[in-house]
Amino acid sequence: MGAGVVVNTNISSIHAARVLSKNRSNLETAMARLASGKRLNSAADDAAASSVAAKMKADIRSTDVAVRNINDGISLFQTVDGAASEVESILLRMRELAVQMVNETYDTSDRVNADKEFGALISEVSRISTNSAFNRIKLTDGSLTGVRIQSGSVTSDNLADTELTLPDLSTTTGLSISALAISSAGSAEAAIDTLDEALDSVAGFRAEAGSAINRLGFALSNAQNVSQRLKEALSGLEDTDYAAESAALARGMVLAQAGSAMLAQANQAPQYVLTLLRT
Repeated sequence: MGAGVVVNTNISSIHAARVLSKNRSNLETAMARLASGKRLNSAADDAAASSVAAKMKADIRSTDVAVRNINDGISLFQTVDGAASEVESILLRMRELAVQMVNETYDTSDRVNADKEFGALISEVSRISTNSAFNRIKLTDGSLTGVRIQSGSVTSDNLADTELTLPDLSTTTGLSISALAISSAGSAEAAIDTLDEALDSVAGFRAEAGSAINRLGFALSNAQNVSQRLKEALSGLEDTDYAAESAALARGMVLAQAGSAMLAQANQAPQYVLTLLRT
């Protein structure tokens, strides 16, 4: 139904004002996106994408922490391997002394003097096993059997302590060398067999540490890849497409200017009624 010539209700002005308001809103949205660099500046911009983005942000930040966790785990097992390497060197020197003292070209005083170094080396193994620590966590004294590394953003994504085991390098329970001596040919001969067993144990400990370091290296690469892909996906949800928004800005500015001009024209329209009243 067409409207007559009226002055109380300016339909053209109302229509122009509504369209102008919509165009200005679109223009403001484009300007906000270009200014912030973010497509999502409020949940109203895209409620579903905002919900997904919030979960992605949580996963990204947690995964980045997991990356640091894994790096810490690698450093921990490198510390373990370093301690085991030193113990291995000491055991080799102890075995060397034991083989030397089995030889019957040495008298009692020679063996007593050699035993002093032998005993000092046992003490050093004990010190290393007792004091080797990472972030003040004792690693090689037998108090811990393993360590869990949280390698992902969810609690189930971890390497359990049963998988990442820690060595017992103590001279009593772990290597059983605390009572060894080389003060006689017989004790030196017995020490050789025990030292061989201790060396086998240390070699196994180092193999486990090396395996843990390699495994954590692959876990690190995976966690970094997950973090990268999540950040790429989040960028697609949140970040401004400057090409598209620049075009939207230009369009919005033209429409806003045109709408303002048409609103001004519509507001002038009722004045034409005056011509009908002239006589």
